[in-house]
Amino acid sequence: MKKFLLSLLGGVIIGGIICYVFLEYETSNYIIQNYNGLDEKEIKEWDFSYITQAGFIILITTLLIYFSWVVLKKRADKN
Repeated sequence: MKKFLLSLLGGVIIGGIICYVFLEYETSNYIIQNYNGLDEKEIKEWDFSYITQAGFIILITTLLIYFSWVVLKKRADKN
């Protein structure tokens, strides 16, 4: 359980850095103007494609850390 939690923490940190550096976040907000053109209202939406891609990157990074940790542990026990 300790390996999994530490792998998850490492995956979130490393995956978050990868997402911040390589993925370009584009805001989904848009402005609606009233008919007279004086009143403006900003509509804020979540960017689900960015969230999905970031989630996959974090999941893959977590799994890579976990499985590499398991392999290194097995090799250390073998020696």
